[in-house]
Order: sequence, then C-alpha cells, then structure tokens
Amino acid sequence: MKFLLGDSTESDLEFNYLTFLREVVDSAVVLLEAEGTLGENVEKRTTRASESAGMIRAVEELGKDAAALVDPVAKEQPKTPAGKCAAAIGKAIKDAVDAETKQAKTSLETMRAEIDREDEQVRTRARGVLEKLLRAHDLPNVDKELEAQWATGAVKAKMRQRAQIGVEAVLALEAQGSTVLAADLRVDRIGEGIEVHSREAGGWLKKSDKLVAQKLGRFQIVGVTVAAKQVTIQLRSPDTSASTLAVSVPRSGEIVVDGGGGGKEYVVEERDRAGLKLLADKLEAALHELEDQRTGLVELAIDGKTFAEHGHPRVLAERLIQAVAPVVQKIARHSRSPGELVLRRQIEDGRREEVFISISELTKRIDTLPATSRAAFAPLQLGGEPAKAELRHEPRHDAKPEPKHEVKPEAKHEAKPEPKPEPVKPEPSKPEPVVELKKPTIPPPARTSPRTVPPPPPRPPADAHGSPTPALDAAREADAKLAVALDAALADDAPKSS
Repeated sequence: MKFLLGDSTESDLEFNYLTFLREVVDSAVVLLEAEGTLGENVEKRTTRASESAGMIRAVEELGKDAAALVDPVAKEQPKTPAGKCAAAIGKAIKDAVDAETKQAKTSLETMRAEIDREDEQVRTRARGVLEKLLRAHDLPNVDKELEAQWATGAVKAKMRQRAQIGVEAVLALEAQGSTVLAADLRVDRIGEGIEVHSREAGGWLKKSDKLVAQKLGRFQIVGVTVAAKQVTIQLRSPDTSASTLAVSVPRSGEIVVDGGGGGKEYVVEERDRAGLKLLADKLEAALHELEDQRTGLVELAIDGKTFAEHGHPRVLAERLIQAVAPVVQKIARHSRSPGELVLRRQIEDGRREEVFISISELTKRIDTLPATSRAAFAPLQLGGEPAKAELRHEPRHDAKPEPKHEVKPEAKHEAKPEPKPEPVKPEPSKPEPVVELKKPTIPPPARTSPRTVPPPPPRPPADAHGSPTPALDAAREADAKLAVALDAALADDAPKSS
C-alpha cells in the first residue's frame, strides 16, 4: 500500500520515506566527518614528512662540516696519533649521522602507520553506516540485479544495486531459508516436462532439419540472474560432458537458449515457451523473497573505484542528499504541521495512520558539523540553511543573569495592569571622602594714614621702697612683646621700593 502525503495527496512512495531520510542524514553526517578527518591526516603526513626531511638534511650537513675538519688530518697523517684520533672521530661522526637519520625515518614511518590506522578506522565507521542504510533500504534511483550461484553443495545469493548517482553496491542475501533454492536443485523440482528442441548434426556438409526434443528435467541449475530486462538461467547437463546451457527469458521477446556443445543448435518452439517461462518465473519469485534477507555489504564502489580507494567520502554524501532532495521538498510542501515532515497511510476501517519526523531532529544532527560541511545539506531546504554553530561566552562572575521574557502574540487589545516595579534594595552607604577646605587669603586693604598705636595699659604701682613688683615685671614683658609685634606688622605693610 502506498503512502499519502501530509495533506492526503497521493504519492508513489511505497515505504516509509521519513525513516529512510533519517538514515540518509546520519550516513551523510558520518561521511562528511570522515572527509574532514582524512583531509586533516593528509596535512599531517605532508607536514611531518617535511619536518623529517629538514631534520635529516640538517644532520647530514652537520656531519659534512664536521667530517671536513677531521678527514684531511686522517688522510695526511694516518699513522700518527693525531691522524688515528681524526679517523676515529670521523667514524663516530658517520655513525652518529646514520643513527640520527635512521631514527628520523623510523619516527616518520611510525607516524604514517598511526595515521593509516586512523584512516582505516574512519573508513570502517563510514562503511558501517552505509551498510546499515543499504541493509534496510535501496539506493535512490537504482537498478537491481538478483543473483544466485550453486557451488560445492551450497547456494550463495546476492543483490547488486547500480544507482544513477554513480554508486554500485553488492549485498549478500540469506538463502538457507528458501523453500525453492535448495543446495542441489534440478529443473524437475521446479516444473515437470520442461524441454527445448535442437537440430541434430546431419553430416559434415550440412545440418539435419530434424528437431529433437531435449528434456531438461535432470539438468542441474547452477546460476540464476534476475535483471530488469530478463532472467538468465544456467543449466548443467547430467551426462559426463557436463555441458552448460544458458537460457535467457526476456520480459518481452523471444526466449534464447545457447551452449550445450556437441554441434547442437537449440530452437525454442512455441510448445517450449510455457515450460521455460514457468521455470524463469518461479526462480525469479524465489530470489525476490530474499530481497529483505540482507546479511551484509560485500562491495561498494563510487565511480568505478572501491570505497577504500576513493579519497573523498564527501562525494557520496552530496550525491545521496541531492538524490533525496526532490522527494523531501515535496513532502515538506504537503505537510500541514509547521516544523515537521508528515506522511500518511490508509489503514482498514476508514482510518489513516500518520507518521512524521521533526525537522529540528534532523538539523540538530547536522549542526554538529562545521559550516563548510553543513552546506552539503542545503538542497534539502529544511527550513532554510542549517543553523550556525552557537557562540558561547563565559559568564562574568559579577554579572547578574538577565531575565528571559517570552514574547506572545497579542490576541486581544485588553488593558493589562502594569507590572509593579521590584523594590530597589538600598546599597550600603560608603563614607564620603573628607575634603579639606582652605580659607581664601584676603589681602589687607592699603592704608593712607599711619597706624594709631593704642596707649599701653596702666602699669602696676611699685612697692614702698620704689622697687618693681612681680606684677610690674610681667607687665613690662608684655609691653615688649606687643612692641615687637607692632614693629613687624608695620614692616610688612610698608611699601617696597623697586
């Protein structure tokens, strides 16, 4: 039963395309990650090789310079102590240069081996996700061939897929559970009375016109190939000659039988067609039953090169995305739920089943890649270009988190009470700095008349003998100080001569 689009529009999808899309995205992400790792490893190889070459060159130049100092002495004075010492030094120089050169080369080879192992791990992981994809789904826009071969008492079946995107894959099929494809399969187990006719040899000048029936019941089936245009069956005769017949049954046209040897020319009469067609139909149906019994990926090639030899897994990722993009865009146009890709399926009792996948689920997987790799998913048009990598800033310790406000669409113009402002907590008061105020200096006014000196205070009287008392002495001392202060003030106020 075919799937419907999200708005119940009919489509040609015969399987859950959304599950297939999820696995395509996962496979493409791994392929793009592999492309990045392989590219980095190429740069590592080049850089390390250049560094090693530079180190070896420096060691060799140093050895040449050192040898240039001792070699002449060793050659000119070979039997003297100085010559023998120079010869020993020269040998030590050569041994040291050889040892360091060997060490540098060994280190380079070790590094290359480690990178090769990493490349192998990356390719194995990429091949694993592709195997998971191909064991569950066919490649987009693919031509399939089913093959079965009988050898050593066993039958081996496989499926060959050739996609228009330049990819060819071969998958092994499990044939042991088949009720038709037995290990020792003869034609008479498929149908009775199957035969062809042949012209017997009439002599060395001409062939006989007599047609002889050739019964095929005891012939062994050794190979079957089911292609888009025809079914080819290989039969082996039971006699000692073990000759092989190739029976080609096209979708339209004449049946052809070749081979057999012995100078026979096989002719397919109208009476032979029904039996041969029955044989081909039953073998084809038996092979189609094995399509879902995929056991593993046997071969994978891109543009004629094996996956291991191909240097750019990104090519396969981009081709897969471009192949599924038209169907994904069509599903998106008919999906009524925003942010989702939706498919429906008609089930019994007038009901429909809906399956969907969130676009954010796909973009979340894509956003793990760098921007250059995310560009490969642009043909899918998953709500625009995939989101860019988020820039993260370390929060300041003294910064306060800003409140998050949710913006909601206004449904009605209703007056809403204004939010009350949050009370502001007073910050603790800090002592204000003390500012020292200086009084301005006001110059005294200029005088035009001499200073008037007040009369001195009355002196205390002397004793009866005329001698000064202590109070009188203190008064005299105060008068002297007052006089000195007045003289100093007069000297400051006097005009200075230029």
